[in-house]
This record gives sequence, C-alpha cells and structure tokens, in this order.
Amino acid sequence: MNKKNNQNGQSTIEFIFAFAFCVSIVLVIFNSAMNYTTGYLIHYGTFMASRTFLTSELYAGVEGSQLTAIEKGVEEATAVFNTYRLDIFDVKNLVFKINKPTANTSSADYLTVGALTLFEANIDAVGQVAGQKKLELVSESFLGKEPVRTECAARTCFAITSSSDCGAGNLDITLFDDGC
Repeated sequence: MNKKNNQNGQSTIEFIFAFAFCVSIVLVIFNSAMNYTTGYLIHYGTFMASRTFLTSELYAGVEGSQLTAIEKGVEEATAVFNTYRLDIFDVKNLVFKINKPTANTSSADYLTVGALTLFEANIDAVGQVAGQKKLELVSESFLGKEPVRTECAARTCFAITSSSDCGAGNLDITLFDDGC
C-alpha cells in the first residue's frame, strides 16, 4: 500500500475549512445588519434631537436673551436624544453635540446648525475575520435653526421704530412678523 496517495480524512479537513469560512461570512453579514440597524436608530435620534433644537424656544418677550433660548434648545435636544436607549446596542465612544449658531453666525452658516453624533462600531462580532478595527461613523442632521422669536421681535421693532426698546412699554403695538 502506498501511503503517499492515501486520501483518508481529506473530506473532513475540507469540510472544516469550508464550514469555518461560511460561519465567518454569516457572522460578518449578521454584524453588518446590526450595524445598519444601530446606525438607523442613531440617525433617527440625531434627526429628532435636531428637530427639537430647531423648534424649541424660550420666548420671554423682547427683553429675553437669544442665548438662553438656544441653551434651552440644546438641553431639550439632548434630552430627546437620550430617550433613545442606545446603551442597549452597546455603542462605543458615542459623542452627541449640537452645532449652535453664535452671535456672529452668517446666514450661510445657519445651514450647518443642528445635531451631530459620532460613534464607533465593530466590523465583525468575533474580531477574527476583519481584525480589531472599528468603523468610525457619523450621523448629521443639519436642519438650520432660524432666529428665535425674541430676535425677530427685536428686528421688527427696530425696523419700525429705529429703536430696540419696544418691550419697555414705550409703544402700544403688537409686533408680528411671519418671516423675520
């Protein structure tokens, strides 16, 4: 008997290699599906937080400060984002922030006002197929915040009277502007 041409056990070795390869591919596909699902949830939470920031306002009359209205909007947007239980999905290095308008924000920069979320995800669940590399993902929702009603009232007051002290009781008018 020639031991050189012995094929005993060859199909078992081929089955083990093929099975390990197929299981690895299935795990990568499963993990990719979980990454997509987590990404969609994070993007939805980012969008809802950005929408909350866009629509929230602390209207305190003409004397009210736009800064307090924006800070209140940031608090409300953060609270909305935190209602989505992302800790269940084991999201790594989650960073949520709001791009706020500043006092000298130009009209073009208002387009980048909104919410931004940065996070990491594993490429594969086991860590043996693609290594220990992580995906660095970004979710952006820049809806653009328009000026708050306090600022609109001050602008309208200034346009009518050339003075910004309409709320001091000097004028007996009601300001209404639908577009600021």
